Amino acid sequence: MKSVSFTRARLVALVGLVATLAACGDDGSTDPATPNAIAKVSADSQTTAVGVAMAQPLVVKVTGGGGAPVPNVEVVWGILAGGGTFNDTTTMTDAEGNASVTYTPGTTPGRAEVGAAVPGISTSFVLTLVAGPASALLKFGSDNPAVVKGSVLTLGVKMADAFGNGIAGGVVTWSADGGTVSTATSTTDTGGVATVTFTTGAAAGRYNLTATVPGLPPTTFVITAI
Repeated sequence: MKSVSFTRARLVALVGLVATLAACGDDGSTDPATPNAIAKVSADSQTTAVGVAMAQPLVVKVTGGGGAPVPNVEVVWGILAGGGTFNDTTTMTDAEGNASVTYTPGTTPGRAEVGAAVPGISTSFVLTLVAGPASALLKFGSDNPAVVKGSVLTLGVKMADAFGNGIAGGVVTWSADGGTVSTATSTTDTGGVATVTFTTGAAAGRYNLTATVPGLPPTTFVITAI
């Protein structure tokens, strides 16, 4: 993967070249071999998971006068928002005027913008980044507390992807080897957290409260009642 930390400046510089070309008197806008337009071929406003290379490349088409495709033109790619990497920061147009790049988003959900430019013209894709597949069920808040017997506790877990981003809408199943659980299942909120109320028994000792989600290792709280 290639870093693109300075690509925004390069994109701006390339677009700025249009003024220089115009100052020369003839910007070649009617020449079918001179780029005068760059258009998105891939769908815009896609949604994709963070930290994972997009399944399909981002593709743009470069055309000249009369809409003729322009081959063998270098397209510069830049990340304008959202972080991430490319398989390359520059790619060449093919015989159809198309150039493509594989984008791997950053690791934080939100908005990403990827730009593509040739001298004097540019375009950009806006993408929505969402959490990746669930990979862990993490304790959230209290961890293995010690309490007075008969106490009521609120305990929670966070369903997270490989980068620690919370996953909303997941169903967590709760079970205990004693005491009372307020509900058998609860659903993760927008931060990926699901909670439950647990009441220890009247007897002192250790109580295990376990949270499970299919496909993930279970998470167990060990509550010591005294």
